[in-house]
Amino acid sequence: MSFYEYHVHAEVDVNGMLTLLERMGWKGVCFVSKSLEDVSALRDQFASMPSKSPLDVSFGLKIETSHPDQMQKLARKARKAVEVILVHGGNIEVNRVACETPEIDVLAHPEMGRNDGGIDLVMAKLAKKNNVAIEFNMRNVLISNRKTRADVFSSMLENAKLVRKYKPPFILTSGAVDPYDLRAPSELLSFARLLGLNPKYSKIAISGKMLLENRKRLGGKWIMPGVEVE
Repeated sequence: MSFYEYHVHAEVDVNGMLTLLERMGWKGVCFVSKSLEDVSALRDQFASMPSKSPLDVSFGLKIETSHPDQMQKLARKARKAVEVILVHGGNIEVNRVACETPEIDVLAHPEMGRNDGGIDLVMAKLAKKNNVAIEFNMRNVLISNRKTRADVFSSMLENAKLVRKYKPPFILTSGAVDPYDLRAPSELLSFARLLGLNPKYSKIAISGKMLLENRKRLGGKWIMPGVEVE
């Protein structure tokens, strides 16, 4: 199976990221930016690189807003401009609206800023209905310490219980902002086992399934899940 890292920031060292991702055994990567302008600039940067990476490189937008009512509008605007749309979670209203918005692919770090897991059973069911993946971001554990780390990990365990029970999609990421943050596929799969997530579904969580489906949307023949123009 080919493995894809869906949440990597490219602000610091793009070449270093690409080199290490390839060495670690990743097939593809999604570089995430916080605005469509930054996405466009990063695409231009890749287009002008003298040597092309063997990795399958894609681009994503991470929406950060404290106004959930703006989220759906931003997601719809970006849907045909990027291959992956993430929402920076942590606020209960942001989490809920993200889970009920089909244009969004990933609810990123939903546990941040909360002590009760970040999602509840209603959000888990909405995420399954709308195919919104719940993220388990390893960096959120690694950069925290002492009680904060315990709280973050406890919240992830609660989210993992809901994922196991209600079966929304989920993804495993390093959330890397520099090469030192990157983790190999085997490390993310070990992280998933620690959370009690199913090994079979954990492999799907770092596969190219989401990316390939989203590329169909950008191809012009996609109407909705399961419906395409022949």
